Amino acid sequence: MTVWDELRPVLTWLRDDHRETLLEFPDPRHGEGQPPPYQITLAPTAVAVAEDLHRRFGDNVQLTVGRLPYPPGRQPDRPLDHLIRQPPGELLGPQQAEVRLDGPAIVQSGATLRHGLLMRNLTSRVLPIATNGNVTAVVLDPQTRQVVGGFAGAQIMPLIMFRVAPGNTERIPLLIGTASFRPDLGYTVPPGSWGIQVPLDLEWDPYTRERRRTPVLPLTITT
Repeated sequence: MTVWDELRPVLTWLRDDHRETLLEFPDPRHGEGQPPPYQITLAPTAVAVAEDLHRRFGDNVQLTVGRLPYPPGRQPDRPLDHLIRQPPGELLGPQQAEVRLDGPAIVQSGATLRHGLLMRNLTSRVLPIATNGNVTAVVLDPQTRQVVGGFAGAQIMPLIMFRVAPGNTERIPLLIGTASFRPDLGYTVPPGSWGIQVPLDLEWDPYTRERRRTPVLPLTITT
């Protein structure tokens, strides 16, 4: 029996009965997979599943929990610096827009919160915000303003525009993930008071796009 023969039923069970734990994985419907190691990405909270897979399959599986390699201390395939870079673009100026959350943002450590960003246009022209259906926050240390976490998983990529007219306020769907991007914090951003910042794409026309980012907004992470 090959490694793939042993791994297939495990992946099928996880896919069918614990789908929330699997983010990326080889399709168990295939009779023959690629040679190991098999790339499997698990939810930030699925450390116990990662431990079991690592114990059973060892180096035949290459595991990622959230955005970090498993087991702890394993060298990532690529440096993690790209995860903790400051969001691109200039800070959205107070003369351009007033930005606030649609109510307090409170989420359990390791979970994902679907929330809303309220944007009031203070300019004399429409603010055209390009999204894939939502904008996605990064989690910051509120003292150092360093990126510490965010969303883990795939997102759909359609172009959905939110056009905020002058003087108007629009609610833009907001995705807040709490996967850790820093190994010293573990696989999830721990409970506490944190900040979020939201990168924005202002698409003025098919050829002109400007990157902006919101001010830091408050986030509470619970146990």
